[in-house]
Amino acid sequence: MAKRQNKSTPATPPASTTTPETKKPRRQTRPSGSRFFSAWQNQQLHALQFSLHRLWFNPVSTWITLATIAIALSLPTCMHLFLKNLETLTDDKREIPTITLFLKKSVNEQQAKDRAELLSELPEIQQVKVITRDEALADFRQITGFAETLETLDENPLPHVLVVTPKLDTLGDSDEALDRFSRKLKAYPEVDNVQIDIEWVQRLRTMLNIAERIVLVVSVLLGLTVLLVIGNTIRLDIENRKEEIKVTRLIGATNAYIRRPFLYGGVWFGLFGGVLSLAIVQLAFMFLIAPVEKLATQYGSTFSLSGLAPSMTINILVASVFLGLIGAWIAVGKHLRKAETSE
Repeated sequence: MAKRQNKSTPATPPASTTTPETKKPRRQTRPSGSRFFSAWQNQQLHALQFSLHRLWFNPVSTWITLATIAIALSLPTCMHLFLKNLETLTDDKREIPTITLFLKKSVNEQQAKDRAELLSELPEIQQVKVITRDEALADFRQITGFAETLETLDENPLPHVLVVTPKLDTLGDSDEALDRFSRKLKAYPEVDNVQIDIEWVQRLRTMLNIAERIVLVVSVLLGLTVLLVIGNTIRLDIENRKEEIKVTRLIGATNAYIRRPFLYGGVWFGLFGGVLSLAIVQLAFMFLIAPVEKLATQYGSTFSLSGLAPSMTINILVASVFLGLIGAWIAVGKHLRKAETSE
């Protein structure tokens, strides 16, 4: 009886089947991409700080290298900036160019005024100004200071002059149009000679084109000099840390890990060298501003030197950093290839 009762009574299930399943809280893990980016960022910051500290490990050698880089960068920068200032003198749109007509000595003052009145009626001419020989002689005395010498002359050697201001909207502002119009004016019987006040500008522009090519060649050569200086400096640093590099390779360091601090070292050399070159250029132009303005005043001009533009400053810094990076990359790459072949 007791045995039958035991069979009919259902067995008590295990506690694990009657109680609800207890869920353990899952740990919040960061995505693998975020972990990779965080590790990469930490490596970059560590290499950046280490390379900056290593840069001043030998301050004397560092300053010599930076001075060499700065001088090599400042020379083409000064030449380029000087040419940019000279190019402002060749800007034909600053003012309307004029054409000067030197009349023959046989032409008297009344004939000169009559010719000026006839020329002013031409559609290509905006204004004609008459400068008599007496006015020209007075101006010449004031400018040159040869008043006593001129008093010894029996007669005034200067001719009457007509200063013609053309209409550029009718004539055109090209050099060829002005040349054609000047030849037309020279055909008049009273005219002895014609001079366009932009002829010296045309000659200066031609010389500036030649100078720009010279500056380009010098810039390339000095850029290669900066590349070699930074590359050689990084190579010497690699040689001093050769044993350290071997140990890091034995414990599994990759080429990218070994290369990274040296690349940042090249970037620091290029950046600091570029900043130092900008300081040299600025000091040089501050030294030249006063005498250049004095010379321009003596010629009745308001020309003044303009310094570095923000865009040019950024370009110089970017170029210097790029040269430093390339120089370091070449030096480290050569060492890594040599180490791989020796293994």
